[in-house]
Amino acid sequence: MADEVPRRAMWAGLRSQLVKLTSQFFTSVDDYLRFRAVCKSWRCAVPHRPDHLPTQLPFLLLVSTTEPKIGPAYRLIAASAGNVRSLPNTANMLCIGSSFGWLILLSENDCLINLFNPVTAEDIRLPRLDGPTFADVVPPGDEVVIVVEKAVLSSDPTLDRDFVAVVFMLGVNIRWLTWRHGDESWTANANPDVQLSSGMRDVVPYGNRILCAIYGDNDDWAVLQVDPGPPARATIAAWYAMPSCVPRTKGLTYLVVSAGELLLAAPHDNDNRTANVNITPGYRVFRLEPGGISRPAVAVEVEDIHDRILFLSPSSSVSVSAEDFFGFPGNFIYFVGKDWREKRENRRVWLVVVQSLESGETTVVADSNISDQRPLRWRGRRSDAARWVTPNLRSYNR
Repeated sequence: MADEVPRRAMWAGLRSQLVKLTSQFFTSVDDYLRFRAVCKSWRCAVPHRPDHLPTQLPFLLLVSTTEPKIGPAYRLIAASAGNVRSLPNTANMLCIGSSFGWLILLSENDCLINLFNPVTAEDIRLPRLDGPTFADVVPPGDEVVIVVEKAVLSSDPTLDRDFVAVVFMLGVNIRWLTWRHGDESWTANANPDVQLSSGMRDVVPYGNRILCAIYGDNDDWAVLQVDPGPPARATIAAWYAMPSCVPRTKGLTYLVVSAGELLLAAPHDNDNRTANVNITPGYRVFRLEPGGISRPAVAVEVEDIHDRILFLSPSSSVSVSAEDFFGFPGNFIYFVGKDWREKRENRRVWLVVVQSLESGETTVVADSNISDQRPLRWRGRRSDAARWVTPNLRSYNR
């Protein structure tokens, strides 16, 4: 015990240059955070926002609309196994989106919207979503029930001070609310020339202040241009009918930006492609190419995404390179599937499923905490959201 204090003092007394040099050898966010947590002098010696860390594997955050309100997360530790990690309390908050490692949370109590970084526990408070109005486009007397459908960020708040938050509304046709740093309230955006009543399926940031969205049963595809203003606005720059090769489906469809390309993952309509008939069938992947004045939009099915790994979830799908992660092969897709053997009223058993895009075969990810390789599974309501989140250690500069 007597040697304990001198030993601690010795580690705390290391030269800051040596501590900073040592931190450059870490490639994992977890290891880097543990290193900074050793003592105050080490935290002061290394930056809170490291530039050397490679892209990290995303973790799957479970956001329940019922009890409990503390969201657990699943982390992949091998290509066929994962385990559970706990996250800070987000009581009474609903997750309505995730972008660039930030969760977009809506308070059930007062309709405040917060951006929350689950790795650094940073919080950015946005104005209250108080009585949004679309009086300029909704006919007088029409009763419209306005519900938040999805939310997305135009760019990374840690890199772009002029990022724009966009909240899409369900029940109001092709309209949304926007906010940027410095705005005191949300701005209502309307597109009266676009008359489409079908709901939005997915939306992702793509390129410089561009959002891409799909509507209906994969019927239509829109490109939105974001203007930071002030005030911030988002308008439809182009609208296309989805090419006929993309299957029309009521199943979950995802957009994901992968190595500079925009991909669409649609559920496969043939259960025979799945090795296990008790879980959700796999996905087909299409590369989307925006059209122009003289050419239509194009969708091309791809069966090889080379070294890329796709992680699919609503408005928060992620693509990473397999070269950055030993033991994780490329040309694979991870997604959340249902275990059809345990179907109850308004309740589901969820699994993490991995699919080989080359063969179409799907397998269930095992729980690394259980020795007999049982599936990594959890129970939840049909409305519970599971989102892949990429760890983001950068801080927001206000």
